Amino acid sequence: MKRILSVLVCILAVTTLMARDVRYAFLGDSNTWNGGVRCTNPESWTYWFMQQMQPATCYNYARSGATWTNTRETLRLPHDSTAVLSPQNVLFNQVVRLLQATQLHLQSDPDVIIIMAGTNDAWFEQKRPGIWDMTVEEAFEIPTDQLIKKEPQEITSLALSVRYAVETLQLAFPMAQIVLITPMPTTKAPQEKIRRVAEILDGCGLAVGTPVIHLENETVETKDGTHTSVNGARRLGQKIASLITRYGIR
Repeated sequence: MKRILSVLVCILAVTTLMARDVRYAFLGDSNTWNGGVRCTNPESWTYWFMQQMQPATCYNYARSGATWTNTRETLRLPHDSTAVLSPQNVLFNQVVRLLQATQLHLQSDPDVIIIMAGTNDAWFEQKRPGIWDMTVEEAFEIPTDQLIKKEPQEITSLALSVRYAVETLQLAFPMAQIVLITPMPTTKAPQEKIRRVAEILDGCGLAVGTPVIHLENETVETKDGTHTSVNGARRLGQKIASLITRYGIR
């Protein structure tokens, strides 16, 4: 019996060590950005996620106001930090910022990249005029080698913007596990728009081989109909951590 208990203790210790060895990178919009660069603000789900998972490091590249969808004015500007809706405040520029940080050895290559965004795409669809121009199927008709050569202003649909950002990450970090998270309901956008964004993210996730966590029907306590309260952030962070564990992602 003692030997069995010793083996179980060793397994638990190794599992804990593996979990704490993991390096996370977060991309997204305000509910992720609110956690701060090191995910230390309890009003963001990232704080509670980190408390539960206890990984080695986390770096948060999210920005308030960010959208997945690029515009014809979007430029490759990784240092844009407006934190409000703008043509440059897009997920792709967060991707480029992460790439630069690893190339300059400001952070190690991430093991897990979690992206939670889409609220602003639904909320400000009129500011992203090409958002619905492509279906998921149409977005994946373009060969990857051609897509990667394009600049962000050439990619103005939600589906293609998601593919562009995720495949750029996959090429840069082939060993990293990427997870997409759909937007939660918000009082700022009709629920059918939130679901439409979620469906595109789900289709893109399936096509590129990344798991998708669905929150579009999740009831979460907020301060203003969009941004989580501490209680809402705690519940959300713990739920995401549990799902990440269930998926077998470190």
